[in-house]
Amino acid sequence: MKNKEILIVEDELIIAENLRFILNKYGYNCVDVAGDVEEAKQLFTIKTYDLVLMDINLGGNSALDGIDLIKHLLQKYDFIYIYITANADEKTIEKAKTTQPSSYIVKPFITTTIYANVAMALNSINDKACFTYTNKGMQDHILLSKIKYVEADGNYINIYPFSEKIHFVRKSLAEFLELYTTIFIRIHKSVIINKHTIQGYNSQYVRVNNKNLPLGRTYKENFLEQIKDVTFLD
Repeated sequence: MKNKEILIVEDELIIAENLRFILNKYGYNCVDVAGDVEEAKQLFTIKTYDLVLMDINLGGNSALDGIDLIKHLLQKYDFIYIYITANADEKTIEKAKTTQPSSYIVKPFITTTIYANVAMALNSINDKACFTYTNKGMQDHILLSKIKYVEADGNYINIYPFSEKIHFVRKSLAEFLELYTTIFIRIHKSVIINKHTIQGYNSQYVRVNNKNLPLGRTYKENFLEQIKDVTFLD
């Protein structure tokens, strides 16, 4: 876990460098710092990050706050994130909850709090939490929690994450489902969904990330059985 790429987005340089010092102290040496929204966006175009430590208030000159920036970045990239902020009011926390962060740390923080939360967040990036595959001769991975649904495409599957990037993989739908039967549900001969991304359903469709996916009659009974204890997303 020590070689994971980490980005700190913080407009106060002293706090940003303190965070980097703490992470370096515990052996996390692949740490970059962005001082504003544009710098964070630019860094994402040249590097893949595993974890982002995001301040929420990025200064009066910023058009986006840290939560808005996370939402923007998630449209294109897959990563996990922790909010670090002085804002602990109900409105901010409710807004942050909609993005499902790994943690929410309130300033002022202590060294051990940063270490513990970073270690726990990065621990979720392992073989069980990720789907690893070969892409153009190179190994690539995607967090299972970031996958909305998977669709069959001949001898391949298309994996649809919350980002815009679609992962095209040589594997059958059945083979993928067999790996992750506790997370995914088959709702159609050509579609399986992450049950934790369901927004709602009716007799014909299951709604995932504002998209209606077909619910086949053959799979309806099993689908209803598997979602008994699932809390739907808003």
